[in-house]
Amino acid sequence: MSITRELQPLGQLLINRGILESAQLNRALDEQRQTNHQKLLGEILVERNLCSDQQVAESLAQAHGIPFVRVTPKLADPRAVAKLPFEFLRRNCVLPMFCVEGMLTVALPEPENLFLVEEIERRSGLRVQIVAATSRDILATLEAYLPADCAFVVDDALADLQPHALRLTEAAGAKPARLPEVDPPVIKLTDYCIYTAIRQRAAEIHIEPGDTDLRIRFRIDGRLVHRLRPPRRMHAPLAARLKALAGMNSTSDRSQMDGQMRAIVEGHSYSLFLSSIESRAGEKLVVRIVEEDRAPLKLEKLGFSYDMLKQWRKLLTCSAGLIIVCGPAGSGKRAVLYSSLMERNTEDANLCTVEDRLDQALVGINQFPIDPAAAMDFAATLRAVMRQEPDLLMLSDLGDLETARLATQAALSGKLVIAAMHAADPVSAISRLMHLGLEPHLLGSTIQGVLSRRLVRRLCPNCKAAYEPTSAQKRQLDLRGVGLTTLYRARGCERCHNLGFAGQIGIHELLIPDDTIRERISAGATLPDLRTAAQQRGYKSLRADGLEKAHAGTTTPEEVFRVTI
Repeated sequence: MSITRELQPLGQLLINRGILESAQLNRALDEQRQTNHQKLLGEILVERNLCSDQQVAESLAQAHGIPFVRVTPKLADPRAVAKLPFEFLRRNCVLPMFCVEGMLTVALPEPENLFLVEEIERRSGLRVQIVAATSRDILATLEAYLPADCAFVVDDALADLQPHALRLTEAAGAKPARLPEVDPPVIKLTDYCIYTAIRQRAAEIHIEPGDTDLRIRFRIDGRLVHRLRPPRRMHAPLAARLKALAGMNSTSDRSQMDGQMRAIVEGHSYSLFLSSIESRAGEKLVVRIVEEDRAPLKLEKLGFSYDMLKQWRKLLTCSAGLIIVCGPAGSGKRAVLYSSLMERNTEDANLCTVEDRLDQALVGINQFPIDPAAAMDFAATLRAVMRQEPDLLMLSDLGDLETARLATQAALSGKLVIAAMHAADPVSAISRLMHLGLEPHLLGSTIQGVLSRRLVRRLCPNCKAAYEPTSAQKRQLDLRGVGLTTLYRARGCERCHNLGFAGQIGIHELLIPDDTIRERISAGATLPDLRTAAQQRGYKSLRADGLEKAHAGTTTPEEVFRVTI
């Protein structure tokens, strides 16, 4: 936000309005100089009873060409107040009033403080317009809202919640939970967090205690977004209620615990996986949300380009060999594995999985979770599943030598194995397997293809805006070998909860080894040698695939650079 009009000094405005005399202003300015400008002129004038704080605020509003507002609790939208941390609002005397179409209206006693306005925009992720108000009215309104047991958020948020729209239960097969007696605001806060997170497509809820308050954030489209900051005293009863629902022993002195519960929201069932661990400030909780009845997406919905999808589907028709999907945690590897399995799911096929956790039930697929407590790790479970004579085998992690060796042996024996692993790109995945100790000749003879994947946020189609890159942006794109003339940016609207993004989409690079690359793998080639050989064959990089999507208006260049640098 910028103010370009020429501003009159506050003292002159008050003189012009007949509120102040020149001699009074000069004495006030002398006092300000003597205190080394530790106080604002308006504060000194109010302390000397030369004018009221409302007259100061009205004059500042006139100078900046903005409205003056007598703020009260009835004028401020609780959901707007909750967009910024309580301590920040109180420390800077800031009152968010309401948010309309991605524009947050904020009341300030010092509208000339542009650095504060920029900080509000950065913290909220929204565009900001300001109105003037007295600091006394702002602080009184904040006190009316924020110290209460978060009822200002929960009551309003659940006002439109129909009966039975949200129901929390124990996980399937678990004993009925004995819920602790807690105050109604805690029950409302629990319901609000889970209901709102599900409605906003959040994958996780993070409940983080601080020294003086409690921070609640949602992970939406891969990014943590601040949602609530209730009083610190709500942490213990909130944690106790969640742990009881998840079947966890709230009296245990263990520093780390896990549990599970279910939520039914508007007829849809969700598994909620709760993890708790002690931090310096108290118990941090994370709730991971998985929709139970959601079918895997079709491969066409995962972000593959037309040519790459044809190549990937051709790989899936192989009768034997090893196919790897790599990327960091949270890059959607399992989504590709599940969608690929469903592509091969026919009545005459025995499809089996070995997974570290079962997030989703796949119809027609035999899914086997590992159980380290019963000495059934990946390798042991894989051995047992191999005796079931699978036609296609999926592994959720190819992270140790024994599992990698068993997978390649299965591929040599005529099975198609699709496995995920943590690696930056296809060449790094191959190199990592060799560094684990896997014999190069085994890898070279079984590897069919390696897919690398990242997730970028998808621009909200309702509010995205096209723009011409600035000269600086064009130079930056030119340095990366990209010549885009039209780009798109996020704006924010009610449909995307003012984030500017709605969902995620994959960007990919696919390496299908030819005879030359296979020979180099079998010979134990180094990572630089393999990378050079792959680049000579001109396969499309992650960044190139991502920038094609930026050019099409699906995402932004910043999102692509964020995950590919």
